[in-house]
Amino acid sequence: MSERAVSELFGEVADRYHSSRPRYPAAVFDQFLEVSGLGAGDPVLEVGMGTGIATQELVRRGLYVTGLEPSPEMMAVAQESLGPTGRLRAVASSFEDWRPDRADFGAVISAQAWHWVDPEVRYGKSAAVLAPGGWLALIWNRSTGGDAEVRARLDGVYTRLAPDLAGRAPGELDLDRRWEIAASRRFREPRLERFTFELRYDARAYAELMATQSDHRRLPPSRRHLLLAAIEEVINAAGDSYLVTWESRLYLAQRLEAPGDFP
Repeated sequence: MSERAVSELFGEVADRYHSSRPRYPAAVFDQFLEVSGLGAGDPVLEVGMGTGIATQELVRRGLYVTGLEPSPEMMAVAQESLGPTGRLRAVASSFEDWRPDRADFGAVISAQAWHWVDPEVRYGKSAAVLAPGGWLALIWNRSTGGDAEVRARLDGVYTRLAPDLAGRAPGELDLDRRWEIAASRRFREPRLERFTFELRYDARAYAELMATQSDHRRLPPSRRHLLLAAIEEVINAAGDSYLVTWESRLYLAQRLEAPGDFP
């Protein structure tokens, strides 16, 4: 899928994305800083900063962020939500099109966006802009379960209205990125940290969340409308409450000391 298509996919629901997407646990960023040794004043590159959900946490911890985002709508929401800050340089660009003006970042970070970056570009370019000893930090939130009775009823709705999405977590396919990072031969052995949390949704809030998922965005509008309405109906019938378990996944890998091999 092209970067432009991805930009359009989420740009048209940028406000909804920002209000409905779950935030990342503070422990994710605390662990990243503890392992990497980075702290206030260090420069980092964020690939696909979206509406600034992760960016806010980085800036709050004193890091100086260069944030790349190709969607004008997502960028506008990010800048409004973050407000004036001297620790963010927002760049309207995809990672693929971006022309680096420095190669001393302490980390390349991507939250909920790395899977949209061209596989041929991801690791070589990120390694090339890192300082010696710099880190790659990839973050995803994934739903891992929910109230069993409500989930079963929702599965029935998906089977009827969107069978391709039935029986799996919403969003892009769930992959373990460690093998991919290792296969790039740009980074030391990657590690994966997991952080579990729960969120309770009412019917409208959960439907709003599903409306921002990429696989739901790709549905024809008429079918998506029917699906979201049916989701609301199921949760309303269950007392207007659906408890969902989430897992934040943090992949960390340190750049190999072989800058001469980088493109």
